[in-house]
Order: sequence, then C-alpha cells, then structure tokens
Amino acid sequence: MLLGNYRDDEVPEEGFLVDKIKLLEQSLGNMSMTNLSIGELSEEEINKMLSFKFCLPVRYTRELAQLVYHKTRGHPLFVIAFMQSIIQRKLITFSVKARRWTWDDIAIELQIMSENVAEFLTEKFQQLPSDVIEMLKVASCFGQVNMSTIHLLDLGQFVPNMLESLESAVKEGIIERAGPIFAFSHDMLQESSYSRIPTDERKNLHKKIAMSLVQDQNVAENPELCTLAVDQINLCISMNCVLNPAECRLFAQLNLAAGKHSMFTKKSNYEQGQWVVLLYSGIIRALNSPSFCTIFSAQGYFEAGISLLHDKHWEKQYALSLELFEWSLVVSFMDGMIEAVSSRLDEILSNARSFDDTVNSRVLQANFLSSQERYADATRECLELLSKMGEDFPKEINASLVIDEIDAITPLLRSITKETILNLPVMTDKTKVSFM
Repeated sequence: MLLGNYRDDEVPEEGFLVDKIKLLEQSLGNMSMTNLSIGELSEEEINKMLSFKFCLPVRYTRELAQLVYHKTRGHPLFVIAFMQSIIQRKLITFSVKARRWTWDDIAIELQIMSENVAEFLTEKFQQLPSDVIEMLKVASCFGQVNMSTIHLLDLGQFVPNMLESLESAVKEGIIERAGPIFAFSHDMLQESSYSRIPTDERKNLHKKIAMSLVQDQNVAENPELCTLAVDQINLCISMNCVLNPAECRLFAQLNLAAGKHSMFTKKSNYEQGQWVVLLYSGIIRALNSPSFCTIFSAQGYFEAGISLLHDKHWEKQYALSLELFEWSLVVSFMDGMIEAVSSRLDEILSNARSFDDTVNSRVLQANFLSSQERYADATRECLELLSKMGEDFPKEINASLVIDEIDAITPLLRSITKETILNLPVMTDKTKVSFM
C-alpha cells in the first residue's frame, strides 16, 4: 500500500504533483486508488467527536465544542493539538463524584491561540471582504477597542460600518469579543494587520484616528479616551508627522492630561508605605508612590507634550509650558533622574514670570537637595522661601538668641490654652501651606 498526503491550498491544480497523481490513476490497471479529502471540521462534527470520546450526550459537550472550534477554526490537526494541550494542563479531568469527564470552560477560553492557528488565519486575510481588511488595519493601531471608542470611530471615515466589520472578523476567529471589548485573537494577527498598512500611510492613519477620538468635548476628562488619542498622535510625532499649530497645542494639552491621569490612576501594584511629593493644582500633596511603569508612561506623556510646544512657548504658551515642565520635574524626581531634575529646575526658574510661579519648583528643589543629603543647602533654600513670605529666621543660631526668643514668647503664651490653639482658623494661603 502506498500512502501520500499534501495540502491542496499549497499545490497548484495544474502543477507537477497533481499531474503525476492523475497519471498514476490512469496506469494502475487492476489496482485501486482512494482519495480522502480532509477539510475543516464544523462545530457539530467536533461536538460529535467529543461526545463519542467522553461517552457523554452531545448536549453536555456542546459548549466545549464551541470553544475548541473557536480556538482551532476546525482544522483537524489543530483540534488534536489543542485537546492534547488542555488535557496536559489538567483543564479536563475525570470527576469521581460526577462520574464523568468535566472541564473548566473559563480556563479553556483563556488559553492563547497557537501560532499555527494564527498563521492559518493570516493566510485567509486575502479572502476577507475589503471592509473587514480596512477595519483590521484600524484595529491593529490599538490592539483592543471597546464599544465607546468604536462609536467615535464608526462615522464612515474608515469603513461604512465598523461594528459590522468587527463582528465579521469575530466569526472568522481573527477578533475575539469579551463583553464591550474587541481584541485580536493573537499578537501575530495584529502584527500582520498592521504590516498591511503602507509605511508612508501609517502616520496619516494614526493622526486620522486621533482626530476622530478628540471629537468628544470631554476627552481631557476621560482617562481612557484621552490616553487612546495621545497614544495615536504620539506615534505620529515619532514619524515626523506635520501638525498645524492649533493641533500641536491641543495635543500638548491632552498629553498633559494623559500624564496626570496616568499618575493618579489607582494601580493594584502601588508600593505601600513609600511616600513622594507630587504637584497638583499648585499644592504639594503626599500620595502613595506609583509603580515604575506608571511613572515611565507619565513621563512619556509630559515629554511628548513638551515636544509639541511652540518654539517660543515661554512667551506664547506660558501657563501650559509651566505646568508641563513642573510635572516633568516631578516624575524626574520620583525616578531619580538627577540631570533631568536639574535641567527642568533651571528651565522653570529662568523663565518664571513671578515668584509665585516658582513656588512648586522651589519646594521640590529643597526636597531634591535633601534627597542628595545636601542638608545645609536644603535648609538654606527653605529659609529663603520663608523669608520671601515675610517669615524671617536668623541664619546663625546660638544659646543667647534662643533665650531671648523664649523670653519674648512666654508672656504671649501665658493666657493661651491648648483649646485656644486647636480652635484657631485653618490656614487658607495655599502658598504658605505648600511651604509648610
């Protein structure tokens, strides 16, 4: 017996191999030849196979069959490989109590699609409708999108109906849907979709997506939407995308907002017990220290915002420049970037229009000096700040001076009780609060 196999989608119909097979059929004489064509298995066929193998009614195995089909697209070899994989991971076990095979649907659904299946789906791209391919190009710029983002993009500027095209991609197994979120089934599929965008067209697509997202008037207050928009435009910056002055200003402001959102978003991996000084609305506040990834992403947004400022930004965009540089100073301090801290401090102190505009930077400078164990310099900075507020302290302190101060303050405190002090009004001067 002679047995052979080949993939008909990789062999031309009029090619060498097919011609030889036809010739062999004609010359066999009394010998017989049987052709077995193995195509993709349907959900129903996979269900029958699982039902037979597990000795269970088909209604018990139907959901498992749907999962297997979704992860393998019904390719027989992939079905076998996937089943072997989930059995090895003990996601399918025999329950003595239930007296049958059982499985964890959620754990199986979370299994990553194999690269073989991803390659198989990638090869099918050319067979997809043009609208679906164009939608996949847009989706590849994100990786995953939710319904609110889709509604902003689904205005006909990319494809006639983005949601409909996404659903078609879901049916093909290229996109997976979990509630309101759509995501690529495999990184390879996203990379393949993105690579189909001509290199010289990518920056225009990123900009077009960003401009679609900022149509929402409350984009700056929406952390997710704001971050998505600036992520797209920042890719344009790296591609030397030309933005007009109004667009540069808009996305400089949105980068500032995105950086703040990144800093103040609650993360599960916050490091407890560590405290840092953060600037917010002109007030120094102590907050739990964010993770390195949070600081790194925030710094990226602030630096991108600075890069979008006007050449003469200290003259034409003073308030925006001051805030961006202050936040860049904060994250540089948190990340221990000494050179960046010094550079930002010099920039702010050299261009600030008033003493009040230097308050945040001067306070952080005192903290910076202290962190470097330059305590004498830090003390000198603090005393200078207090002097600017009309609270003068002597530069040199000795025992005689202390005695004189005690003699002067004692009569003032003689009739004052603890309750009197506790009932004093709260300090309202924000600048003084910052100093304290």
